Amino acid sequence: MKTSLFIGIVIFLVLTSCEKTSYNADYDVLLKTESGFSFKYSDFELYDSSTHIFYFKNCHPEFKTASNDKFSILANGQIIYQGFFLAPYSSYIPSGPFIFSFYKFGTDHFFEIEAWFPDNLKDSRNDPRLIDALKQKGLLHSGLKVSIDSIKISGTQLVFKFTVTNSDLSDLMILDPDRAGVNLFHYFTNGLSMYDSAHNLIFKSNIDFSAPASFRDWSVDWLSVLKSGDSKQFTINYTPSTPIMPGEYHASFEFPGMYFQIPKDQLYQNSDRIWLGDIQVNKEITIN
Repeated sequence: MKTSLFIGIVIFLVLTSCEKTSYNADYDVLLKTESGFSFKYSDFELYDSSTHIFYFKNCHPEFKTASNDKFSILANGQIIYQGFFLAPYSSYIPSGPFIFSFYKFGTDHFFEIEAWFPDNLKDSRNDPRLIDALKQKGLLHSGLKVSIDSIKISGTQLVFKFTVTNSDLSDLMILDPDRAGVNLFHYFTNGLSMYDSAHNLIFKSNIDFSAPASFRDWSVDWLSVLKSGDSKQFTINYTPSTPIMPGEYHASFEFPGMYFQIPKDQLYQNSDRIWLGDIQVNKEITIN
């Protein structure tokens, strides 16, 4: 009896010891840096997978830094991908993920994982393991989906149509070219570009942009509400400086949103969240 009890105690102590040694201190960590600071999943409000933007629950001034630190994004204690903090004036863009360190005028309530991936590298920012962990913790939001619908020549006009769809769980406020006006809209985007099969630039937006009074200025009047699941099509008329011949082209367009203009306490207008970031879309099109 005493022998059995002794053996049971020993087994319990061994199992307990194994549990302690196998505990992963990073299990709840989402982001950590080589310099030593880290944030847990519980520090975040949401992640927008369409723009790769992480939103903090609170403001964190440590992201207003000129640091060239290295960071890691984790899921369940496992490093999913790594990248660098990069000064916005840097002339060097590393391959893979990076975070611009807007140390003077940047935000401290969200950050975007930007990236440049050569053809031989896969974009790891929405790795299924990370997406699954974010979904389990209720942090995953799908943001917007943007599609190029058509590009047609009508007289001297190039008529460009695109659609914005709200794939998010939340109602979103988007920068609306009809409300803001095409000139102000093109302050936030380079607009439409077209390339031929030899990668020569055939057309680039030539709409004169109008700038706000300062780079931090914004107005709710520039935005419209897109309900969850809804779509809206927009039309922009461009005037090419030279005729565009019939043929096959590669079209590229960046749909823009706000960035550092929106402070933390203005991110939500009533129950609608202002969509931040931008989305680059590409499509092979035919001009008849």
